[in-house]
Amino acid sequence: MEKLVLPLILLLIFSIFIVESSAIVPKFIESQCKHTRYPGLCVSSLATHLNPTSQDPQEIAQAALKVSIVKAVYTKNYLEIVSKELKQKKAKEYQAVKDCLDQMSDSVSQLTNSFKEFEHMKSAEYSEGDFVWCQSNVQTWLSTVLTDTYICMDGFYGYPMGGKMMAMIKARVLNVAQVTSNTLALFNGFAAWHRANSNGGFKNKP
Repeated sequence: MEKLVLPLILLLIFSIFIVESSAIVPKFIESQCKHTRYPGLCVSSLATHLNPTSQDPQEIAQAALKVSIVKAVYTKNYLEIVSKELKQKKAKEYQAVKDCLDQMSDSVSQLTNSFKEFEHMKSAEYSEGDFVWCQSNVQTWLSTVLTDTYICMDGFYGYPMGGKMMAMIKARVLNVAQVTSNTLALFNGFAAWHRANSNGGFKNKP
């Protein structure tokens, strides 16, 4: 049963990203993205995947989390392909790529845990203590993803890997780090909004 959880979550998320449009960026998204480390990337990655009329920090944070999962899965899949090719060639760079793949696999797990926790938070009545506990979990898991990406990139130092493959790996891993940094900032913004508007429990909006 546990093995079915990730595929089902990914199917749900990927279905949201099939169609993109060039819609005008809502001011609310821009205002939320100003608080992230990479505001331009934040706006471009979220603008086509949110209701243009949304004024909900929770919805924006969850959309950002979905972006992080999609990017991490794509990167993990790419690293699996490269790792197999290097292993067949018995290339000395294989171990560095394999280690990076392990880190990215962990990142996918951490992001999936965050997604499930967020869904759980939406589906039940929460005391403030419950919310703080879940908030801490998500913050820890997202921070772990950032650590994973940095460890991955650091692992390539000392290897004379150049060309298209190395550039692609670095670009994809860096992108995961950047969108996840934005996700963490938006989640923190949502948590602050919740504390300011909560009457002691987490409730869905009507």
